[in-house]
Amino acid sequence: MRMAVRFVVPTVSVAKVRDSLPRYLEAARRHLLQIVTRHERDAVAFLALEDLQELLGSNHFETAVAIHEGEATVALPQFSIIGIGEDVDTALDDAAGKLREYALQYQQRFEFYKHTDRRKLYPLVMRFLATPEDQQRNLLLEPEETEAVTVLA
Repeated sequence: MRMAVRFVVPTVSVAKVRDSLPRYLEAARRHLLQIVTRHERDAVAFLALEDLQELLGSNHFETAVAIHEGEATVALPQFSIIGIGEDVDTALDDAAGKLREYALQYQQRFEFYKHTDRRKLYPLVMRFLATPEDQQRNLLLEPEETEAVTVLA
């Protein structure tokens, strides 16, 4: 027989949350972590998106930017992704679009990826997906992880 897991923070059933969702949303907005369970087995964390973003904020993307005459590349070596464009902006858009596609596939196929060497990318994928689409490309240019190289032809 499986014993119920106990947490220090409140644990509530899905049925109870469903009946009083606004109350639990307000608690999450106030930075209170809650564990929601179904049949005392399946458990998920209920927390504000802002808190999730802060928790994932220390995970940074490695980005290499190369500028050639009339062409730029933005490489994301952790993901084996290369964005190409006429300038850094279009190369960055290309890289962000490819990463968006990869992240959505990763999320849908997580049961597969968690058994591969790509498991370690989970925090980065979640950080990318938990960021509004119009801000995602900014994640790729965080100063400490970006390396820029200008190549003259």
